[in-house]
Order: sequence, then structure tokens, then C-alpha cells
Amino acid sequence: MAFDGGNHVPILKIDSSAAYEEVALLQEELVSQGKETLVFCEHAPTITLGTSAKNSDLAFAPDYYEQLGVTLVKSPRGGKATYHGPGQLVCYPIINLRQRGMTIHEYLKFLESLMIEIGSAYSIKSHRVDGKAGCWVEDRKIGFIGVRVRRGFSFHGFSLNIKPQREAFRMIVPCGMPNLEITSFEEEMDEKPIDLWDVAEAAERLFFKECGINKK
Repeated sequence: MAFDGGNHVPILKIDSSAAYEEVALLQEELVSQGKETLVFCEHAPTITLGTSAKNSDLAFAPDYYEQLGVTLVKSPRGGKATYHGPGQLVCYPIINLRQRGMTIHEYLKFLESLMIEIGSAYSIKSHRVDGKAGCWVEDRKIGFIGVRVRRGFSFHGFSLNIKPQREAFRMIVPCGMPNLEITSFEEEMDEKPIDLWDVAEAAERLFFKECGINKK
């Protein structure tokens, strides 16, 4: 389902020098100002705990992550624990769903379809799994979703593993699923090196193609 309306949406790209908390604050500001924006970034090593996360979703004691240089952050997004770090593309669409006539359920399906299309651009055959948010290659998870809606605006969003992330995800129980196998674009393409920001360009192009709105 495409978004209704044709307003222009600007693009903001942030490198890994920005901490997760800074980008989260930026999203809050954009929502409070009613400014639709498509934000792409690559975070420093961070474990985020969504609104459904429990202490059991962490594989170690909190002080151990500090020793590793990994930041633990409670996030207002839905879902459990996930990991963000170098080699993972994160996209935060700040979109007025109410004005554009899209329900949260339709929006989640849109994000899943978008991730599938991004993978297809790299000849990766992925799919959704009923009852489990995200994007999968066979039984391996490659894309993750965690969103929140406030005053009709969506924020937070989705992430795609571009570089291998298996070891990083072993620090948590990803998405509350023990023994979940994690994969990445490079692993699914026989270790062919892929530039994260090239994937961001593809994601940007497909976002506007799929949702039927324009970029500024």
C-alpha cells in the first residue's frame, strides 16, 4: 500500500560519529516539530532494549558491556533487545502516518516489503515471517524492525546487516529468540564486499518508489 499525499521528504545521513542517544533525541525533535525526514545512519556499538525487553535478553551483566565499549540504551521503540553497530545500516523514517492514511500495521508491512526489495537489488532472496517482525533469508534474520508512533508520526524504524554481525548479536538474545541465526548482505553474497552507503542509496531510491511520495 502506498502512502497517500505527495509532500516532499528530506534526507539526512549521519555517520557513526553520532551516538545512538543523539540520533534518538534528533528523532524526538523532528516528531515534536512535525518534520517528516528520512534519516540514515551507522551507529557505534550499541544494544537497545525496546519496551518489551527484559534483563534475560542480555547474555551478560550490564557492566560487562561497558568493558567491551558497548552502550546499553533503553529505547521507546517496540520490541525486545537488538544490536546496532558498524556495518549495519539503520534507517529512521519520520513519517506522518495519520496524514498519509496508513495504519501502524500497514506501515510495518511496508517496512518489511521495503527491506525485501532492498535485498532483491543485491540478488538476495528474503521474505517475511508471519507473527515475527523483520526480514529473513531462509531461517536467518537479516533485517530488524522497531518502531514507535506519537501524534500520528512514526519514528525509529529498521536496520539491515550489511557486514557480518553474528558475534555482536551473541551478546544478547536477539528479538527474544534464543539461538536465532543472524546473517548479512555480505554473507549471503559469498563475502563480496559491499559499501554500506551504497545500500543506503538503494534504500532511499526504493523507499520513495514504494511509498509513492517524493524526496526533497
